[in-house]
Amino acid sequence: MTEQYLKPNPKALAKIKHIVVLMMENHSFDNMLGWLYEDEKPTNGQFFEGLNNELCNPLNIIDDNGLPFIEQVYARKNGQPPKKGSYGVMHKKHYFEDFCLPNPDPGEGFKDTNQQLFEYFDVANLYPPTPTNKGFVNNYANAMLYGTSVYGDAPSDPRDIMASYTPSQTPVLSKLSKEFAVCDYWFCSVPSQTLPNRDFVHAATSTGYVNNKPDSDCDAKTIYQQIQDAIDSGRKELSWGIYSGTEYSKDEHAYVPFSLTRTIMSQLQDSQFDQNFKCIKQFYSDAKAGTLPSYTFLEPQFSGENQNDQHPPSDIRAGEQLMADIYDAIVNSPTWQETLFVITYDEHGGCYDHVEPGKAIAPDGEDSKPGQDGFLFNRMGVRVPTVVISPLIDKGCIGRPAGYTPFDHTSLIATAQQCFGLAGSLTARDKAAPDLSCLLTRDNTRKDKPTVTPLPYKKEQVKQDSENDLQQLAATVLGKISGVSRADKEHIHDYIHRAYDHRFDSKK
Repeated sequence: MTEQYLKPNPKALAKIKHIVVLMMENHSFDNMLGWLYEDEKPTNGQFFEGLNNELCNPLNIIDDNGLPFIEQVYARKNGQPPKKGSYGVMHKKHYFEDFCLPNPDPGEGFKDTNQQLFEYFDVANLYPPTPTNKGFVNNYANAMLYGTSVYGDAPSDPRDIMASYTPSQTPVLSKLSKEFAVCDYWFCSVPSQTLPNRDFVHAATSTGYVNNKPDSDCDAKTIYQQIQDAIDSGRKELSWGIYSGTEYSKDEHAYVPFSLTRTIMSQLQDSQFDQNFKCIKQFYSDAKAGTLPSYTFLEPQFSGENQNDQHPPSDIRAGEQLMADIYDAIVNSPTWQETLFVITYDEHGGCYDHVEPGKAIAPDGEDSKPGQDGFLFNRMGVRVPTVVISPLIDKGCIGRPAGYTPFDHTSLIATAQQCFGLAGSLTARDKAAPDLSCLLTRDNTRKDKPTVTPLPYKKEQVKQDSENDLQQLAATVLGKISGVSRADKEHIHDYIHRAYDHRFDSKK
């Protein structure tokens, strides 16, 4: 039987020469992987923290006679009707698999997350109460602005936030979880939305911001510069690269591939780093040639017809295809046996999760000053799906580190620092974070190469009809740093790529 909490294994981590990270968008752990081990137990005797149909959230509602009452909305599988006796059964005659859940997009900002976790928008920052994770349904009802107290057919039923995907609906993510390691206690770094959490995965801080607005760029040193410092001091065996989305052409002009990372991390905007930003097509070529960087960060495509970031309410099957393509490229690369591949999500996106987040170390340590909304960065965000893949990982591993500190996004930084022998840390958060060496439990590499098969889908099912908050924020930042205005009625996808190209095309 494998221990539930795994001890660091730096000796095994020394065998890793390449770390590859793919960060997707806006789903909680329960939403994507909660039913992973419903019908079986992990093969090595560990415990998995997943869903059951007794978990519930209250919904404040008014009946047909105008009387208020509280309905208990139970966790359920996507496509199944609510638990017998639930008031919601009265409103829907048919239930079907919906690969665009949740739809519409839930609230995901700091105060929305507070209500989801504590049932109140405002909670004490210094000594917050114990999370109940009982506010997801009522918060989703608020986010919909439905205009009435009785909720009906999709997509306006707040009960849908309690519906989660099944393994058969997420065959790539679920199979990789069972074939390698799934981290069922991995939390996003900030109890809020996309940009501050992506700041943390790059820099172990968001410089005080907890929301995407009003400022969407972060002027902090990143793990990439820490690696670059080592390279500049003589460590020529090290390298780093950020591969993003897909190539984009407009009017016969191939634009520089848009990178959200470079857009929001201002210290990476210097032209000296131009060669480190590439398109996803180049990643596949580099993997095949065995020339991937020491540290690789992968971005999905965040907009347009080929959007595959899984940001609600876009179809998640496009993201599953992306995961499969990247996994196939890595597992068939000449460097597979010395590669560590991590699939994770930036934040929960307002999706239900039943595990309360734990305490956290503020980036500034004990002398931390309050940031936006008075937040002290003393607690983590909601659990997010994270799968770690390597031939040094035993099948069916439940990845939890020993000690009091669980994984969060800064564990990726800590892993790179430990793996590549980088001096120092970026902040107190990554200094305290456990690295991923504990998951490398094998003395020898596995010889098998499990295969994955994504579900088919049609491209028109993926494209979002309306602009989401992340796309709007990227456009706002690019407008500021590029000086390019958005043309009247210009599609946001076209504008993002045009403005980014204007700012970062060194040939101009």
